[in-house]
Amino acid sequence: MSIGKRRSKPTRAQLRPAQSVEHPSVRDEQRRSRLVRFSLVAAAVILTAALVHGFGTPFTYRVGQRPSRPILTAVDSFRRFDPVSTNAQKRAKAEAVTPILDNAPAPILELAQQLIDLVDAVARAGILAQLDSKMLANWPLDEKAFLDIRDAADSPERREALHRQIAEAFAPLSINGVLGPDTLTRDEQNHTRVRVRDHGSTQPRIVERDLILPERMVKPDGAVAQGFIRAFTGADLGKTLFGLVADKLASTPTLKFDEKQTKIERETAYNSVAEAFRDYEKGDVLVDQDERISEDHLAVLRLEHQAANTHRSIPDRLRRLLGVFLLVASLFVIAGFTLTRTAPDLADSTKRLFVLLLLVMITLAIAQVLAIQPWDAELIPVALAGMILAIAYTPEFALLATFGMALLTSVALGSGLSHFLVLMGGTAAAVLPLRTVRTRTKPILVGLCAAAGYFLLTWATGLFQGNAIELVATDSLWRAGWGLMAGFFLGGLLPFIERGFGIVTGISLLELGDINHPLLQELVRRAPGTYNHSVTVGTIAEAAADRIGANGLLVRIGAYFHDIGKMLKPHYFVENQAGGSNKHDGLNPAMSTLIIIGHVKDGYDLGRQHHLPKPILDLIEQHHGTTLVEYFYREANRRNEDGTALPESSFRYPGPKPQSKEAGILMLADAVESASRTLSEPTSARLEGLINDLLRKRLEDGQFDECGLTLREIAEIRDSLVKSLIGIYHGRVKYPEQRTA
Repeated sequence: MSIGKRRSKPTRAQLRPAQSVEHPSVRDEQRRSRLVRFSLVAAAVILTAALVHGFGTPFTYRVGQRPSRPILTAVDSFRRFDPVSTNAQKRAKAEAVTPILDNAPAPILELAQQLIDLVDAVARAGILAQLDSKMLANWPLDEKAFLDIRDAADSPERREALHRQIAEAFAPLSINGVLGPDTLTRDEQNHTRVRVRDHGSTQPRIVERDLILPERMVKPDGAVAQGFIRAFTGADLGKTLFGLVADKLASTPTLKFDEKQTKIERETAYNSVAEAFRDYEKGDVLVDQDERISEDHLAVLRLEHQAANTHRSIPDRLRRLLGVFLLVASLFVIAGFTLTRTAPDLADSTKRLFVLLLLVMITLAIAQVLAIQPWDAELIPVALAGMILAIAYTPEFALLATFGMALLTSVALGSGLSHFLVLMGGTAAAVLPLRTVRTRTKPILVGLCAAAGYFLLTWATGLFQGNAIELVATDSLWRAGWGLMAGFFLGGLLPFIERGFGIVTGISLLELGDINHPLLQELVRRAPGTYNHSVTVGTIAEAAADRIGANGLLVRIGAYFHDIGKMLKPHYFVENQAGGSNKHDGLNPAMSTLIIIGHVKDGYDLGRQHHLPKPILDLIEQHHGTTLVEYFYREANRRNEDGTALPESSFRYPGPKPQSKEAGILMLADAVESASRTLSEPTSARLEGLINDLLRKRLEDGQFDECGLTLREIAEIRDSLVKSLIGIYHGRVKYPEQRTA
């Protein structure tokens, strides 16, 4: 198609100009309605621009990316809380708190007294054998040790001095205490020092762990042993006595771990450490070239990005906001112009326009919220919105809206061209097959299409940009999963979509067309002729609608219900008069007209009572338009004694005229099917002439002025109806008459 040429507008099915003068109140109402719609669009532009702009430039980095150049600090300076260093310092401070041990020295003092008793017993005995057997069993004395002790205590004075030396030797042991084998946990055993607290004291003393550890205490060359030996005047005597008490010391623990108090002090020490920060200056390398961005890198990059946004000048902020506003406004202008040309009913409906604008803003808001996590979940709202619009309107309009939402989402997230291509292409793969939804599996199938589109385009853009293979593979799987998930969400949201947008999907239409529907069951019981007529009209109307690209399923199901109002007075309609008397013979033509016209209002009311969707109700209300009830109008004129023609307004259906292509098709199919039953010999020529005559009358009557049908489409509908009726009334072979026996 050449650029610059304006596409010729198809000729509408309108043979005479509509010359009508609008009442001032009508013009005022239209002006107010336009003002409301303009205000809605203006508010949507402002809110959408605010959503896209956010709080500044978007953050574009993700875990797993490998930058093609080093990422440097762009601001003068910023500080970053260093959790690793802070935790290390806090842990070191807490671990430096030594364990607190409570000392109960009674067993050590008792051991010292037992040694003094041994000294006194040895001093009284002449030989080793004279000692008490219990004492010999308690103390492993040999002859040398016996003699050393006896010689050191051979006089009262020396014995008293030895008592003092024993007390002096045991004093450090009773003060420091002795650890038991299970007193401290494995972690506590790492401390080289402990704090020992005497009974009744609140101030513990620092003690080297080697001085209280049993296995270290018993070593002859250890500090405990040397201190014990130095308490005696003779080193040999000290060694002898220490050899006697060493094993007893190791098995006499006097210390108990105060875990509660130790924990409290460690928590206090942990919390007392101030947080550690790292300072970054302008030009510092945050991520090297081709280095994989990790979680730690990402945290630093976010802080740098926040600092950059904080230090942006007001003119810079205003320039960016103005740019975003102009971009959003341009997209809305393009979409609005397209709407007025392709879907004027949507552009002129305040309610439907509000729902559309609300859907767009909610989509952008949810996309930005989901983009906080690095899972590409922002694809779900965009894909879902595109699918909803394809069902509610047309795939072509949904593609235009998807283009805008994908572009604005990419701008808001700062994700670049590749992300836009993935969003647009993957959603388009789901939107294009969504012209009709007749099965429950259709949403899942389009979800698979979206998944395939996202998967392939992620690989294409990732390889083109040279991203890491592992990142591309992860992104492609995430995005494919979200595309499939959008299909499942769409299936669950279908009832709400129908209610919110005032539409009916193929699934709901097929459910309505079930013969077990209460209205259809009642129609079969009360007016079987009308039911058969409705089924036939549905068949030929669906074929005609499919031929011009209209919604054939909607026309067929609408045809099933279009005459349900006749069931209230079935015998006043010819298709239900099985050879009996005509109810209208005894009625005035004006009364008969009221009964005939009344079936439209009765059908509409029945449909509302049974909660039929609005598109079906519209077909019920519009399938006769404002046509003239010709038979009774002529009969009334024939009976009119004045001889003047009566006004047609009293013999016309109240309307409105068909407002959609489907309603126009149903009107024509209903008329030709009813009229074809009056032909005694429905040949092809007669059927074609009948259809042409009925079509001409409705064209001249202006019944198709408001439904959007072009003359070319009406010609296609006519050909389809001729073909369908010829198929119904096709000639049959005449068999010889069968003789009876």
